Amino acid sequence: SSKATVSVLYCFRAHIHSLPNLNMSVKAYVVEGPGKEAVLKEIELVALGDNDVEVQVEYCGICASDVDVIDGKWGPMTVYPLVAGHEGVGTVKVVGKNVTAVSVGDKVGLGVYRSACQFCDICSSGKDNMCPDRRFMFLRDEGTGPFGSSVRINEKYAVPLPENIDPATAGPLMCGGVSVFAPFLENNISPTHTVGIVGIGGLGHLAVQFSRAMGCCTVAISRSADKKEEATKFGAHKYVDTSSSEEVQAAAGTCDFILVTAGGSSIDYSQLLSMLAPNGTILLVGITGTDVGPFPLLDLILSQKGIRGSAAGSTISVKKMLKFAALHDIKPQCEFFPISEINAAFNKVRDGTARYRCVLKW
Repeated sequence: SSKATVSVLYCFRAHIHSLPNLNMSVKAYVVEGPGKEAVLKEIELVALGDNDVEVQVEYCGICASDVDVIDGKWGPMTVYPLVAGHEGVGTVKVVGKNVTAVSVGDKVGLGVYRSACQFCDICSSGKDNMCPDRRFMFLRDEGTGPFGSSVRINEKYAVPLPENIDPATAGPLMCGGVSVFAPFLENNISPTHTVGIVGIGGLGHLAVQFSRAMGCCTVAISRSADKKEEATKFGAHKYVDTSSSEEVQAAAGTCDFILVTAGGSSIDYSQLLSMLAPNGTILLVGITGTDVGPFPLLDLILSQKGIRGSAAGSTISVKKMLKFAALHDIKPQCEFFPISEINAAFNKVRDGTARYRCVLKW
């Protein structure tokens, strides 16, 4: 109970236009600073806006970026105290008076963003994830995430789940899933393309499944042979162990696109560029705490190769991704933890032993 814990109320700002309801206290796992464990406290949610909904959280995946932000690796994007999480699933409990997109009782997913202006040219084109006024789920003190028991959010960003999507495993699709699905849409990747997937982890094991379901020749790329069997199970047609110069040489010039879902200094981008066909593109999906490169300029120019970042997808992309995942039975491989074991789950993400997504159950 709240009397059994030291209760501190934190007020977090939210992007809302009106305040028809009183503020409300809920339970949440709060991180006070870098290196600190998440502690169960009571926090105060700001009042519900006319276009907002309140979602009671049931499950929440843990993304590596949650842990990196908690650990202070994102610099000014991190504001303490914070309640992280951005792969939530729950039930709509309350709706603002202008809400039409969802109803009380709907099962919804919660992802990277909590709102955007909806009026600028970028939003009007369906790219609300690029809006200059986009608000993140919990970054920069813009709100609280689903490591809290309830979330208040703009109705558009509480995305209804298809009936045949399992709520228990849907959370990781809301960030990991759309992060690897959106590049296929944005870059017009077609079934005639060969797609390399670097890193068979939380993002990569989903990317392999989406690529295979889209009909692409799918090449799993990893720094050892350890995950070959699992990558094949997820749908990879081919596997490249980058520690083998023979395998890298055999893959030279074969990939039209390479999705880099892993981060870190161990990635050799010159090696990856050698695997690209002329006019091919490397798509950076996984966020790392360090800059990447260097890149061989001559190869980029003479073979017209490209390197491009890819952010988490728009609301339209999220809806398309969920529909596609439901149709093709694409789902993350999850390890489940009660919310009380949140810090143990964080440590599995930190040490890279999660297979392949940790999911918390409220």
